[in-house]
Amino acid sequence: MLFNPSNTATRQFNAAADISALVNDEMLKDCAFHPNLGGVTKGGMANHYPMTIMSLQALGASDENIRDFRASWPRYRSKITDDLRLRDKGVVTQENWSDYLGQANLLPDFQRMFFDGLQATDDQNAYIMSALDKLQYALPMGLFHPLIRLSFAMMHGDKGLIADALAYWAMRYEDLYKRMLPPRTDFTNISVSAEDNWATLHAAKPELSFRGGSLNVCERLCSEPALHDIAVAENFFITEENLELKIQEIGDRAIGLYLFEPALTTLHGVTAFQALVDITQTVLGDRFRPLLAELWQRYWIWLTALYIEKGVPEALPSVVEELRSDVDAFAWEDIASAIVKVPEVHAIKMVFSCKWLFENLDANPRYKAAAINVLAEHTRVKPVALN
Repeated sequence: MLFNPSNTATRQFNAAADISALVNDEMLKDCAFHPNLGGVTKGGMANHYPMTIMSLQALGASDENIRDFRASWPRYRSKITDDLRLRDKGVVTQENWSDYLGQANLLPDFQRMFFDGLQATDDQNAYIMSALDKLQYALPMGLFHPLIRLSFAMMHGDKGLIADALAYWAMRYEDLYKRMLPPRTDFTNISVSAEDNWATLHAAKPELSFRGGSLNVCERLCSEPALHDIAVAENFFITEENLELKIQEIGDRAIGLYLFEPALTTLHGVTAFQALVDITQTVLGDRFRPLLAELWQRYWIWLTALYIEKGVPEALPSVVEELRSDVDAFAWEDIASAIVKVPEVHAIKMVFSCKWLFENLDANPRYKAAAINVLAEHTRVKPVALN
């Protein structure tokens, strides 16, 4: 949360009891910094610091490990007030905030508004989901960094951190989908699997009509009606009734696509998937299922866009069956204790996400294989052989 002399009394930081004093202190100090690189660009590297600190904590890092990572942090960050001179203008309110989406200079307004809303509500999950109902059209912005930051903030529990995450999402807002998603009309059909949906897409051999970086291609494709019709078609659909099943299927596609081509976009496909699973499990209840289904539909559209951008491969890698027992025998504790010594933000966050998903969603060997292969990039650990 943005702290200054006028609001310190009402916006005290609530330290999480299950997090070390050092990590709580780092999260508190980070509140003063702008979430984007240097505070002025659209890049989100500054976000990696608090998210990596939380990942290190969850992976069992010692305070010494965290201090070592802090000492290695190479990125410049700007303080919201002292460096950038951004101030709360008092313009944004609970009633009008959606009118100001995408206006980066109103970051302090958004922070104050969301914090006040969280303080005033007696149903925090309902307040967050109400905000996500309006923010969902920008779900993949910045390779899902606002989503990932919100997940970590909710894990910590401080209302200021949650408000910061929602404010960052609101500041970076851009409607990437451009329209409502097509409704499903035949409710008698049973959805095909996510794998079968992509198999149909592979058979169609779609070709991109434009070129560019993977991130930009995916964001552009998100607004294509043809992609909407393919991704959330009559034969594949995500509803409030089949949500848990489809989440597992989608996760298998996300981790498989990463193993097919380890890259920045495919990695964020996994870390964003984990963040959305975490938020889903946190708020899951009958009243939120329709909105959660919409969020997952939007994630699936982006992931399908990434699948197209990667060339619609016929099959995604899996662990060589003869080596499955070796992967199973590799302890997560050993993977975690090794990766916390590697000062690379994406490696740490990816291993955290894979471990979390393996333990909290699905003991899919692909998650462990991906984590081992990430570790192998930075240590002498042998990578997992894949089919």
